[in-house]
Amino acid sequence: MVAPPLPAPTTLIGARPWPGVVDGLLGSDPFAREDREAYEARGGHRDRGLAMDGSDRLSRLATRPGLAALLGRGGAAFPALTKIRAVASGAATARVPPVVVANGAEGEPLSVKDRYLLRYRPHLVLDGLLTVAEALEAPVAHVYVADHAAQRSVAAAIAELDLPAGRPQLRVFAAQDTYVAGEETAVVRALTTGIARPTDKPPRPFQVGVGGAPTLVLNVETLACIARAGAPGGQDAGRTFLATVSGAARSPVLYELPIGLPLGALLSEHLGRADSGLDVLFGGFFGGILPAWPDLELSHQGVLRRGGSLGCGSLRLLAPPACPVRTTADVVAYYARHNAGQCGMCMASTSAIAATLAELGNPRPGVNYAALLPRWAAQLRGRGACAVPDAVAVLLRALLRSHPEVVTRHLASGCEECRRAPGTPRWGHLLVSLPAAEAAADGVPAARAGELVPSAGGAR
Repeated sequence: MVAPPLPAPTTLIGARPWPGVVDGLLGSDPFAREDREAYEARGGHRDRGLAMDGSDRLSRLATRPGLAALLGRGGAAFPALTKIRAVASGAATARVPPVVVANGAEGEPLSVKDRYLLRYRPHLVLDGLLTVAEALEAPVAHVYVADHAAQRSVAAAIAELDLPAGRPQLRVFAAQDTYVAGEETAVVRALTTGIARPTDKPPRPFQVGVGGAPTLVLNVETLACIARAGAPGGQDAGRTFLATVSGAARSPVLYELPIGLPLGALLSEHLGRADSGLDVLFGGFFGGILPAWPDLELSHQGVLRRGGSLGCGSLRLLAPPACPVRTTADVVAYYARHNAGQCGMCMASTSAIAATLAELGNPRPGVNYAALLPRWAAQLRGRGACAVPDAVAVLLRALLRSHPEVVTRHLASGCEECRRAPGTPRWGHLLVSLPAAEAAADGVPAARAGELVPSAGGAR
């Protein structure tokens, strides 16, 4: 049986900063690619402390405004400076130079921020990457990216830099376009072996990474924040974040939002009303579905306090008659299809949970759904080599905590919205894409997964 084709993703129609956010991550003309000249005109690629030795460079980097509090933007929200220092310590202990990686794989179906930055703000990312690589005295830094237009844009930007000898060598690596390819151990494995699948931990990349060297893997938005914090008059690192906002019968928009903005303010801007009757799927497919409380603080801690996760920063708005049980089922069905396919527990649990959630539209007699769902929510945390089981656990906990009456109603009488859901692919409506891009640089072809992307000016 041939599965029906996926619906076309909804396409981003705009990218704009929040009022008062000036010259930030999006720039003044969001859909014009910023070349080296334009980037340097607004203060980029300035002094990175090259005259200092490694320890002094790292100390100087740590003093950039806001860096001490900057949380990684790949989804896990781990403190960026802690990761940087761990790699520096690991390299000193092992007496080998470290490797630095800008992670732009972005397999998250509801987020476009990383692809956006690499397509339109490549020098902002490269500035942050070079800053960190030079602070760590790393001889090689990789840009790990799946999007073809982003590959070409970054390769062209590297050619524009024409880095002299003695500077970190920049390489673009064509990542596999899969959900798990951006998990940091999958990134390391892909750069070492060409296979983008997560590995068991420990060791972690800061201990043993690419080619056995301690490796720093930072999301491209994290690196962009580091670069902005170092520019003249730049904002504190992490004062804002990029949020892909979609759903509720509106075309998706990429916003640059202040950390801590109330959700109601964003809804008023995006929908023209602060509507607490909505639900929100937070963090892409990772963060759980919560009611659209107007006072919910858009920060990692703010969403965590309400039982979800901000994750990669995306928000999917679910307007009635959208059902939180059906959307949870759709996301878990995606995980059942797109997990790494290497851990039996993950494959079995995602398939079983997806099937069980799908049944709640018309529950089977004799099945104790009320016991199954909380047991899975508790047991899945921390299981498997990647974060897929954790994501499913967050989804289930958020559903049970924030929508108990909806779950109870399903168990009692089913749900018409859930009964109308397609068998497969259930997740087709939860896809967001950037507008089609022309080639970012003439003469720079896209590479196949696992290949280096040539620079526009040839090998350097």
